[in-house]
Amino acid sequence: MDNTALARFITSLGSLNSYGSTVYQTKLALDQKSTKPLRQDNADVAIFTDALKGIRAIQKIGFSTDGIIAVNRQFDSPSDEEPNMPGHLRNAYYNDDDRTAILVSTKGSDAYFPPDVVTRADLDNIVDRYQASPHHESDAWRVFAELAKLQPFQDGNKRTALIAANAAYGTLQTGEYLILPTNDLDRAEFTLMLMRYYNAKNNGEEKDAFQRMLALLPSKADRLQALAQPIEDKPGLDSKTIRIKHEFRNDEKH
Repeated sequence: MDNTALARFITSLGSLNSYGSTVYQTKLALDQKSTKPLRQDNADVAIFTDALKGIRAIQKIGFSTDGIIAVNRQFDSPSDEEPNMPGHLRNAYYNDDDRTAILVSTKGSDAYFPPDVVTRADLDNIVDRYQASPHHESDAWRVFAELAKLQPFQDGNKRTALIAANAAYGTLQTGEYLILPTNDLDRAEFTLMLMRYYNAKNNGEEKDAFQRMLALLPSKADRLQALAQPIEDKPGLDSKTIRIKHEFRNDEKH
């Protein structure tokens, strides 16, 4: 089995968090059925392992409320990137760990507060809207956006949402995965538009942010080309031989 497309999907999925292994390392891990080729100094092993478990879980159950919950339930590897209670729907009235705020500015001055309580009915609504849609690619991406904004779980929400969107669209079976923008700048702008989607105060603002998200995604032809592109082991920038200047800076001091 050629793991090229799956390696690119997992790397795209991991980019939603702190995944730092290359596509080449990820493919080696898939080919060797071992996490040893991955970076071992961050959350890569957990993200990689749990992504595969989540994919298998929703493939078995299908795109449904139970399937979405099953994906997050697999995010149980030891890591700060994973929920303390995998698969648990948030209820801030009973669990302090369920109190969530999403920072939507680099200065930390603006935040999005998702619902304090998420129920199965909230997930049912997202599933039902997709099932009643024409099942276009944009409808699958709406599943991603709505789940990400709802923040139904303690952690791993965007990764759960991307796996669920692919399950809805049938691309987990075909290998024609829905992936995030392949260009780093487009992916950064996509994240900004997702934050605008979170912060939308009405349907018009939400629709505008969503359309701007869609405009940044690769076309189907570009997506399939990227998924099938042969993977090479490309060395990173060597800070010993070249001066590296960071345009993206973290203004927070820890």
